[in-house]
Amino acid sequence: MILVINPNSSDRITGQIRSAVDAGDEVQVVTSGSGPPAIESDADVVAAVAPMLETARTHPADAVVVACFSDPGLDELRRQSEVPAFGIAESAIAEARRRGERVGIISSVEDSLPRHGRYWKKLGVQEQVVADIPLGLGVLELDTEEAFDRAQRAGHELVAAGADVVVLGCTGMTHMQARLADALGVPVIDPC
Repeated sequence: MILVINPNSSDRITGQIRSAVDAGDEVQVVTSGSGPPAIESDADVVAAVAPMLETARTHPADAVVVACFSDPGLDELRRQSEVPAFGIAESAIAEARRRGERVGIISSVEDSLPRHGRYWKKLGVQEQVVADIPLGLGVLELDTEEAFDRAQRAGHELVAAGADVVVLGCTGMTHMQARLADALGVPVIDPC
């Protein structure tokens, strides 16, 4: 069984993740109930780690997925876990690089961009990332038509800048994947 942990405490986001992975009995999607309500700032990332690690400890699994685009606590989870651990940002970037050469990222808030930039450098992919464009909306504000319109504009801007694949940089955007792929004409990777 694969355990997918939403490291924020939003059951609504967990529901979106569950819908995105839809793998039946082979996947269990859980909320880290003591995590911050949304993970947008560096402080939120720090606050999410301990509860996420505790959630992983209390849910035995064959593999664990951290379902937040900042991959909070992934290194610690790998050190502490006896099973494979994956982060959705790391996995989404790997998939994007299989599907294209120039990656564009659509993020929720501007505060995440420096953190993402450091992560792309750590992963050695900063040269493939064309740009990371924030929508200016918090994680819990991404299920509106306005959010989709902003994502579509950002996606067109990324494609115009040379991106041949776009990654959704937040679990709150999973519901946009198919519509954005149709609108942009390039693969759109849902990290979930």
